[in-house]
Amino acid sequence: MQFLRTVIVQDVTPAADGDVTYDLPVNPVSHINLTIKCLNVTNEATVAEIAALIVNVQVLHRGTSIIQMSGPDLLALNHLLLRHAPIVANQIATDNATRSLALIIPFGRTLYNPSECFPESKAGELQLRLTVDIENAGADGLILQIEATELLGASPSRHLKATTLTTTPAATGAHDIDLPIENPYAGIMLWGTTIPATTAWTTTIDQVKLLADNTEIFYSLANWESLHAEIVTRPGHQPGYILADGDDQIAHYSYLDFSPHDKDDFLLNSGPLSSLKLRVTVGNADAIRVIPVELARP
Repeated sequence: MQFLRTVIVQDVTPAADGDVTYDLPVNPVSHINLTIKCLNVTNEATVAEIAALIVNVQVLHRGTSIIQMSGPDLLALNHLLLRHAPIVANQIATDNATRSLALIIPFGRTLYNPSECFPESKAGELQLRLTVDIENAGADGLILQIEATELLGASPSRHLKATTLTTTPAATGAHDIDLPIENPYAGIMLWGTTIPATTAWTTTIDQVKLLADNTEIFYSLANWESLHAEIVTRPGHQPGYILADGDDQIAHYSYLDFSPHDKDDFLLNSGPLSSLKLRVTVGNADAIRVIPVELARP
């Protein structure tokens, strides 16, 4: 088997905020490389500020979302699913210094996997749509580079699907979030607005449990602090995990893991279920994002 790396977008500078859409290759696709190039504004742009130049990342197949999340959420997914800290270039604080952040949009739990990638499609059916914000308080001068890695001759049995659910509970206490039912789950990525800081222990997501047809499954009860601490077992404390700007890139995230070895031994099979709910004990009634990481059949 052979892989083929191709450039989809070469140094495109969006003129204004909004959507830009690009056709992706017709051959099976392992992953997309999305590189965000920009300039510092006054001081060193944080990783969060660079990632936030991409408001939304959406991969569509025949108009249906396969991947849909923000740039910062994609950054977190790279840590938690792909087990690596994305590279940030030229970490200096000079005004107008060139910077770049390289992110991967994956179609499988591991890259270059011919059994788990996006299958062959027809011209124009598979598209990448980015919603961009060309400047913010820390970064401006947005330039895009997009490359695709095709797996020639691959016949995958499934591909990654990851789309965002958002909710803002009306009050503290128990709050149920309905999860999609159809595909096996490799994991569920969680983001909460409020996390412990300074002298306060307050968290948006205090505790979680998973209910399948009203029966506790996998996670009968887990605390935010332990879930968040456990995610270090995936990317590890590697160079770049905490960068010069001092920001923990995944401070607001946790992950319910059903594929701890990147294998199928603990996958959550949602297909036979009538309902699947994430019950969140809410400590602060503000926004929550839930991103199911599913393995969909072609």
